[in-house]
Amino acid sequence: MDGMSEGTTRCRAWAWARRAVGVYFAGSAVLNAVYTVRRATDLVAWFRDGAWLPPYRTVLGALVPVARPVVLATAAFEAVVGWHLLRGRRVNGALRWAQAWVLGLCPALPWPYWVPNALSAPLFELVRRRAT
Repeated sequence: MDGMSEGTTRCRAWAWARRAVGVYFAGSAVLNAVYTVRRATDLVAWFRDGAWLPPYRTVLGALVPVARPVVLATAAFEAVVGWHLLRGRRVNGALRWAQAWVLGLCPALPWPYWVPNALSAPLFELVRRRAT
């Protein structure tokens, strides 16, 4: 071997998993700030129309007129989560916020778009438990 123990290799793997989640959130922030903001009104209206939890329809309907600032706030949130995960700081909290974010989006997404979010939350928990 190269002198690394199995435990060290495992720790490095979880650090890379944490960084991968960070890249995902940072990339989402860039995508939302550059591309999604241009179609924000249509996107939030689509979320409203596809929401399967009735209170979400009402809330999303109220957000349609201010969709651009909502998308920019989303990008800022994603950037902060990504920043913390990539820097390895406040990892526990950042991964908890990541979980809350993906689960909170689920009722606003029609089938099958909510499935990746629902599946990513337990993966974020696994990374949180191993990487912190």
